[in-house]
Amino acid sequence: MSSIRDVAQLAGVAVGTVSRYLNGQQLKEENREKIEAAIKTLDYKENIIAKGLKNNRSFSIGLLINGISSRFGSEVITGIEKVAEENGYSLLLSGFTGEQELISRKVDHLTKHAVDGLIVFLSEEEWSGIEELGEIEIPIVALNCPKTVNTIDSILIDDRKSVETVIRHYAASGHQKIGFIAASQTDYAARERLAGARNAIQAYPQSQLEVFTGDYSRRSGFAGAKELLEKGVTALFVSNYNMSIGVLECFNQEGVRIGQDIAFSHYDYLDKNSRSNLPQITITPPTEKIGECAADLLLKRIKNQEISAGKVIVIENEIDGINVEKKTNEERGE
Repeated sequence: MSSIRDVAQLAGVAVGTVSRYLNGQQLKEENREKIEAAIKTLDYKENIIAKGLKNNRSFSIGLLINGISSRFGSEVITGIEKVAEENGYSLLLSGFTGEQELISRKVDHLTKHAVDGLIVFLSEEEWSGIEELGEIEIPIVALNCPKTVNTIDSILIDDRKSVETVIRHYAASGHQKIGFIAASQTDYAARERLAGARNAIQAYPQSQLEVFTGDYSRRSGFAGAKELLEKGVTALFVSNYNMSIGVLECFNQEGVRIGQDIAFSHYDYLDKNSRSNLPQITITPPTEKIGECAADLLLKRIKNQEISAGKVIVIENEIDGINVEKKTNEERGE
């Protein structure tokens, strides 16, 4: 089995240079390329256990997330795992169902496994003890949780701005009754999305916002669409993908044509090649990017714990279809 000395000899560099490379430090491009070529030629496998003992690290990070089985959650995990693996770290994953006592036990479980850092994807509504994270002596990154302590880094998704952009577009296009199917306002993301819609409508006194609150299910999306159509909305925004499927089922039953009878927009998690060809607007969170950003930030803090904590990064969603929707409205004379 090849050793770090073999790699250094073949690459023509010092052992210390190879060690710095393996620890993720910056090197001259020429030296980095030589080391990578030597590692590949020798099929060098680093002894992670020995390395961990030497550096007092486990080379693992923990992830606590609600909704592992959801498309959003699985794609965020993919992004985290990609960056972790590129940096020689493994991922210890733990899911929860929202029970507060269970969340506390899950956090204890991850920390007892000596993870070098922790990513948590939960909100203050799901766990009132979120401030307890500030007492844990490892770097922590929180996803989409605005209320944390100043020892924790945060990554937020700018849902408010995205929804405001779409609703402003509808109002500016002449829609006087705009429907909005919201999720329960006990959830941070749901509150941000509805707040964005209400912010937008304030600038257009000729337009009004008709709100129906659903429960994330297709059934509530169907019921919301039916109620809002009866109120005469000419544009409809759905703040959740599952509810949007129910809306489409209602449109199909009622014979409502998107782009002709109504303007339609919603949150989506599919890539562009998988989305519908209907003239609609979609807001898509860059899920893998969110995961990659969280892992990158966490690993920077693990490798250099002198970096001050409490950093907040805001990631913008992708909005697709505004131009298509605008063209449709112009064709309708609106």
